[in-house]
Amino acid sequence: MKKERILNITGGVNFRELGGYPTKDGKTIKWQKLLRSGDLSRLTEKDVKNLADYGLHYDIDLRSPSEASWLQDRLPEDTIYRSYPVYPIAKNDESDLPPLPDKPESTDYSHPYALMILNPQSQLAFRTMFQDLLANSAPQKSLLFHCAAGKDRTGVAGFLILSALGVDYATIKQDFVLTNLVYSTMDQDGLRKQLQNDKAASFVNKMNTVFQVQGDTLDIAKQAIMDNYGDYETYFDQAMGLSKSDLDALKKIYLE
Repeated sequence: MKKERILNITGGVNFRELGGYPTKDGKTIKWQKLLRSGDLSRLTEKDVKNLADYGLHYDIDLRSPSEASWLQDRLPEDTIYRSYPVYPIAKNDESDLPPLPDKPESTDYSHPYALMILNPQSQLAFRTMFQDLLANSAPQKSLLFHCAAGKDRTGVAGFLILSALGVDYATIKQDFVLTNLVYSTMDQDGLRKQLQNDKAASFVNKMNTVFQVQGDTLDIAKQAIMDNYGDYETYFDQAMGLSKSDLDALKKIYLE
């Protein structure tokens, strides 16, 4: 498959590459390492073969086990499947998550995006996802994370991953709202071509001005980190269990 932002996976939903995004220190995310999507249950045989050729090594499913059982992922034979439900509505013994160390207190979160940042079950899901990210060190082996629509749970996961890799927030938000373009554009091939040229960033910004409200939902996740942890580094250390050496290792795996 070509190096392109929206992958030509005909049976996929909102299937995107994170390769090529720049970081604040002048590096870029490697292609063929990080993928995000929605539902994978309708992939064609050709899609599955293409993903095998693309080196799909890990499939991180952020849906609940019941969602996953209704619409099961279609994957290459050698892909490692992980069930890491983000929302605190599933028993851990129905997923691949380790037990929570303590029974979390019932907390009323003001917004689903704050919940995904602060709830112990959500943190456990993302924390375990980061361990697979660290294990995905072989060259040209990609890790995919997804939910049902590739929007909310996947969007927060993408925010955390890109933040850990040092991508600036404006770029992260641009990737987040790109979902709007995918779902509002019938001509996916045309959109794919638009995102391949040098003016892709300005094109996305122009098209997404009408979606400001949805873009602002990601600000809630960012603010939850700042209000409760002070900065990203403290959040990654205390909530994600990522030391500075872990963050350095992530950058070595995923940046060039």
